[in-house]
Amino acid sequence: MAGIHRAFRSIQTAVEYPRLTRFSLKAPKSVEVQFDDGSLYSLPAEYLRVYSPAADSKVRSVAGEKVIYGRRYVGILSAEPVGNYGVTL
Repeated sequence: MAGIHRAFRSIQTAVEYPRLTRFSLKAPKSVEVQFDDGSLYSLPAEYLRVYSPAADSKVRSVAGEKVIYGRRYVGILSAEPVGNYGVTL
């Protein structure tokens, strides 16, 4: 069993993922992230609010329709690093 875990870990580490090279807050409307492969993404505050894994932004169901409260007129005031890869907005 340990051999399977080692083999799986070596397969995971063999895959190259782009590394984050720049994180830029464009307050209050968006965040820009750039990776070492040259890709650049601008993520609007509304998008981050809707797709956040945070408990306070989870989807609620009202009469069978998915509703996400507080997604309009969202602004980002600050960005703080959390751990090795997280960001609190």
